[in-house]
Amino acid sequence: MEPQRGLDMRPRVELSQVSKIYSRSAGGAVAAFGKRLLGLPAAPRNGAGKVAVDAVSLALRAGERLGIIGSNGAGKSTLLRMIAGLAAPSSGRIDVEGQVTAIFTLGLGLKEDLTGRDNIYVDGEVQGKTRREIDRVIDEIVAFADIGDQIDHPLRTYSTGMKARLAFASIIHLSPEILIIDEALSAGDAQFSAKARAKMREICSRGKIGIIVSHAMPVVNDLCTRCVWMEGGRVVLDGDPDAVTRAYLESSWKRDEAALLDRFRRHVGAESARDGCHVLQLEAVAPGRPGHRPILFSGDDVEWNVCVSASVALAAPDARFRMERLDGLVVADSLLSVEGVRAGAPTGEAGFRIAMRPLVLGAGVYRATLDLLDRSVVVASRSTIVEVAVRQAPTGGKPVLLYPASVHAYPAVGVV
Repeated sequence: MEPQRGLDMRPRVELSQVSKIYSRSAGGAVAAFGKRLLGLPAAPRNGAGKVAVDAVSLALRAGERLGIIGSNGAGKSTLLRMIAGLAAPSSGRIDVEGQVTAIFTLGLGLKEDLTGRDNIYVDGEVQGKTRREIDRVIDEIVAFADIGDQIDHPLRTYSTGMKARLAFASIIHLSPEILIIDEALSAGDAQFSAKARAKMREICSRGKIGIIVSHAMPVVNDLCTRCVWMEGGRVVLDGDPDAVTRAYLESSWKRDEAALLDRFRRHVGAESARDGCHVLQLEAVAPGRPGHRPILFSGDDVEWNVCVSASVALAAPDARFRMERLDGLVVADSLLSVEGVRAGAPTGEAGFRIAMRPLVLGAGVYRATLDLLDRSVVVASRSTIVEVAVRQAPTGGKPVLLYPASVHAYPAVGVV
């Protein structure tokens, strides 16, 4: 695949039924040839090989900023490498009009013994720019990289972050026509990342094409005009970034929640210590996500839906809600009677909501248990597992807060 240019051509990328299949045998044809020379038996055939990209069709026009998302092994990086011309498709067709500049590993081609300034000129020449063209933008590159006087010191004295900023600044200021970025926007601090996204928008506003792979959904929503979700080498969804990222996150949550419950299955279940006594429901509900959610986010308002029943008379019914981390640390322990809530009539069903507004537990896996009591004796219980995640990881330790849950009673109609 060779980039094509015409006098009136603008950047364009088109993929038609593109697939990439890797041989499953170690060493492929070279290994097979070596075994034949040594008189060794050939490796048995085990299928057609590993399908990394499977019949993908895409069309990108000037000015588009495409974000590609998906789990590890979805085929995202392989697809980028084929668009960049670093790998050939096994089948299908790739048409590229415009010079492709790809960033897969920031700083990979930088020379340690050269100064930052000299590296800018070397990298510019690699990108096909003349010294005069580089002269026109070098002050902008230096300012954008924000490394100060270090620009005239050898690269070996730079931190990893400084190298990444210099590499990104060099490439993005040399007028790329089709810019491909594989997670490079995560380089540096939040301020630099925001500056890099703004520069990407500026480049694409001039009719260029930007393609990025990222696991950071806010970055994709903030930067891209279009998003593609890939799984198993195929395109699952292609469209508006907000809609596609929401669908991807919901799918990821469901998969992770199922895996979480399967992993900690022994901690999940219900028991009855007295005939006719049951805890029918113990479910965590998160805002905007109906049904039980085994994965919760610290800072969100969370409610636990609870329903208990007793077909036999209870002399002094009560209920206790507990949450403990799996290492045994208790982080919440509330008696409904202490909270001023009646656990219900001696017989029948009763429903409660246990509100945690907001949820302020630290990240971790927790077991939640609701005990139905009679004269402080457990007559039935139900446990479930939840994982608490944080949207922004804290530094300096793993905090755990004892949460004073507020408890509210409500009629049991429609609870179960």
